Amino acid sequence: MKKELFIVGAGSVGGHIAHNIVGYSDEYKVAGFFDDDLQKVGKTQFGIEVLGTVKDLLKLKNANVLIGIAFPKLKRKIIELLSVNQTLKFPTLIHPKAWISKGVSIGKGCIIYPGTTINYGSEINDFVCINMNCSLGHHTFVGRYSSFAPGVNTGGHSIVEEGTDIGIGASTLQGTCIGSNSIVGGQAMVISDVKAESTVVGIPAKLLNKSK
Repeated sequence: MKKELFIVGAGSVGGHIAHNIVGYSDEYKVAGFFDDDLQKVGKTQFGIEVLGTVKDLLKLKNANVLIGIAFPKLKRKIIELLSVNQTLKFPTLIHPKAWISKGVSIGKGCIIYPGTTINYGSEINDFVCINMNCSLGHHTFVGRYSSFAPGVNTGGHSIVEEGTDIGIGASTLQGTCIGSNSIVGGQAMVISDVKAESTVVGIPAKLLNKSK
């Protein structure tokens, strides 16, 4: 019998999982969404009912919950809210068409989309979302809550600190560090370290402003 999986966020990431849960895992079935958009509550999204707001999850015990949201700041806020219910479980979903080398560690609550490759020695921390066709070089470190849009490439020994949001097709030169809570624009090429809470864009990536 499959376990029930509840998804936080009835948007694009949640919709992807709802449509493709069978492709990700034969262990779970999507039992419902939780979303703070009151116009969605009580209705169906992607053929699945929105059962309540995020706070309503606090009433459940031993539930399997997936954070179907890409935005790092919002993910952090939701996890902080849900942390008072210590019975909740946060499984990681890895699509079988992703390639994960031996010697890679992946935390709880992550989503790894199809077509992604993660090379040896890499460390993916909790609640990271890595979208389609990303390539992570050996010994890449990805901090909690970070999100990669499709087609992101990291060179070996890259460091992506907590809460970083990397746009479509962006790349990092090997050994570079992107500081926490930063934003990297789509198609940007990061060739030097990025300070925390910065927004960088372009080729090579240059500072646009502080991301706060």
